[in-house]
Amino acid sequence: MRIMGRPRALVAVLTTGLLLAGCGAGPSQVDSAVIIGDRSVPLESVQQEVSWLLKNSPDAQQAQQQRKLDLNARVVVDGRIMHELISIAAQREGLRADPMQVNELIERSGGAAAIAPRVNTSVERVPEFVSDFLLTQELGAKYASSLSVDVVGTVITEEAPGSTAKDQALALAKKIADQPARAGEVISESSYRVLEQPLNVAATQGEQSGAEALPGSALFGAKPGTVVVVQPSQQQAGWFVALVKNRTTASSAPQTPIAPDSEAVYQLGKRLLQPIAEELGIKVNPRYGVWDVASMAVLPNADEATGYQFPAKAVQPLRP
Repeated sequence: MRIMGRPRALVAVLTTGLLLAGCGAGPSQVDSAVIIGDRSVPLESVQQEVSWLLKNSPDAQQAQQQRKLDLNARVVVDGRIMHELISIAAQREGLRADPMQVNELIERSGGAAAIAPRVNTSVERVPEFVSDFLLTQELGAKYASSLSVDVVGTVITEEAPGSTAKDQALALAKKIADQPARAGEVISESSYRVLEQPLNVAATQGEQSGAEALPGSALFGAKPGTVVVVQPSQQQAGWFVALVKNRTTASSAPQTPIAPDSEAVYQLGKRLLQPIAEELGIKVNPRYGVWDVASMAVLPNADEATGYQFPAKAVQPLRP
C-alpha cells in the first residue's frame, strides 16, 4: 500500500483519539486488566499508562478535573484489546505492516511526540499504534470489495409515548430471533417496511441516512443466524434491525471501488476482528467496565450499548 499523504482514516483516528496500543502478559484475572483468550494484559501496565497520560495528555488532565478519568482507562484497555485482536488477525491473514511505511506515516503525521497526546498513548507506543492502524486498514481493504451480508430487516424511526425507537427495535429483534424462518412476515405483521437485500461496503457509502456507518457495526461482523440491532448514527434517529441470513467473503457481484484509506475500510477492518473476539472470549476487569462485542468496546455498563445481538433459534446458518 503506497502512502499518498496521510490516509483519510488515520486523520479520523487522530481526530477522535482512538487508541490502539500494545500489551503485556498476566497470570490471572486478579492482576489482569483484561484477558483475551489465553493472553493477559497486566493491571499494573494499564495503571502505568494512565499515569503517563495524566502527566502528558491535556485531555486526560481535563478528564481528571471533571472526575471522568475512568474514560481514559477504558480507552487504554480498548487499545490493548484491539492490539491483541489485530495481531492475531494479521498472523492468520498473512498481513504485515512495513516498518518504513510506519515511520513515514509517523513523520507525515507530525512525529511521535505530536501524535502521542492526540491518541492517548505514550511516545514509545506510537510506532505500535501506527502499525496496528495500518494492519487494521489493510484487513478492511482485503475484504472491502468481497464481503457481503444478506439480511432481512427494517429501520425504525417512529417513536410514541413510552415506546422509543430503541424499545421497538429490541422487541422486534426478539420476535425475529424466535421465528427466524418468518423474519420478513414478522416485520410486516409489526407494520414495518421489510428490507431484504445483500449489503456490502460500497452500498452503504455516499448516503446521508447514517448507513455509511454500517461497515463498522455488528452487521458486518455477526455470524449468520444472528439478529442485529444497531444505531447507524447517533446524530440521527433510527435503529436498524436485521437478521443476518448469510455472510460471504467471496462475492462475485461488481462493486463500486472503495478507497483503501477511507474511514469505511478502516472501520470494516476493526469490525472483522469481531469473530476473533467471540472465538477467544474477552474478560474485562470489572473496575474498567464490561466488554460489549456489538460495540467492540469496553463500556462502563451494559446500558451504554449502541448495538445488540440475539442468536436466532435456528441452529444452522440461514440461507437466502
